[in-house]
Amino acid sequence: MHLSTEGLPDWRIEKSAITSQSQGHDVLFAGSKSPFKYDRNTFSKVYEINWTAKARYGLPYYWSLVQKQLSKIIKEARPEIVHAHNIFSAKMMLDFDLPFVYDDHEYWSKHSRLLLEMEKLNEIKTEKANISKILINMPKRIKRSLINRHVNHLWTKWEEELVSSIPTITVSNEIANDLRVIGNSDKIFVVPNFPMKFETDGFKSPQPHKSLSSVYAGSDGHNKKKYPSRNIDGLLDIFTSQDIGELTIVGWSGELFKNVKYTGFLDRRDMYNEMANHSIGLVPFKKHWSHGYINPNKAYEYAHAGLYVMCTNSFAPLRVILKEHCVTFEDYDDMVSKLSYFKHNLNELYDKRLKLFDYARSNLIWEQNAKKILDAYRAC
Repeated sequence: MHLSTEGLPDWRIEKSAITSQSQGHDVLFAGSKSPFKYDRNTFSKVYEINWTAKARYGLPYYWSLVQKQLSKIIKEARPEIVHAHNIFSAKMMLDFDLPFVYDDHEYWSKHSRLLLEMEKLNEIKTEKANISKILINMPKRIKRSLINRHVNHLWTKWEEELVSSIPTITVSNEIANDLRVIGNSDKIFVVPNFPMKFETDGFKSPQPHKSLSSVYAGSDGHNKKKYPSRNIDGLLDIFTSQDIGELTIVGWSGELFKNVKYTGFLDRRDMYNEMANHSIGLVPFKKHWSHGYINPNKAYEYAHAGLYVMCTNSFAPLRVILKEHCVTFEDYDDMVSKLSYFKHNLNELYDKRLKLFDYARSNLIWEQNAKKILDAYRAC
């Protein structure tokens, strides 16, 4: 059974489930109710759990409410093993006498540090506001500050407890190396978030384009919180003011600008088809300390769609995995310079796209690492 605080669809969870199915296992899911329609038949049964923010903060009463829901599901489903996605589900499973693995999508001690950083950035913005707004917002700021400090301590403690005692799956070698030290454990398994083979098998070799166009895939337009690790401030202005081709944004809709268009949300097949119309896939977040651990799956989707990948040079996992098959930039001025170069050297860009496409088909496939999920199960 796959257990998550989030709902479906969640492609990493589903890929893990498909891996289990390939071994003849019946696969169930338990998680939050999703606002999105889910009509795939990956799971033989889907259970709903009402997770709340207060439960994720570890408050005993709210924690016990989730615990009771999960206990009822476990009694009915009787899973042989639980694949717990992210720290809250995994911590909850410590309360049950069942074998389970912890799938760490986020690296939670670093994520909680990020929340503290966001709080400080909000304080700076508040200082620039007028005195009446400062006074009105002060109770909320104090409450948020206390919560962030609480979860920073709590999630770090939970993480150490889990990785020291439970087989752990994570998304990059950089995170895995840290977790091995934190937990003094060799039961850490790396499964990067590559596409599955069946998703990309029918893709044709990239075609040359007559002009330069770039794509950025993400859900930033839906996010109420603005994470400093995902800062793209000024990106749209660059494409409207510089002669560096067009930008297509996949994943949300927004205000139309010169040289910028939006596709809105696309399913995975339509997403790949749209990407194939462009030459460069951007991972354009401004430099941030957390990029040393983040391994964005969009880069590998770009590669399979026949795009050349361009990312900020702070993304260590991407640089290691893609090797010479990506170009990095220091800042947006550097990005503009490199986009301008490729705009005038489309044949060279096409050659790089072909090489990355071939590299992706041979190396950036989920199934190459899927055995490690089964190894983690056996390590329970």
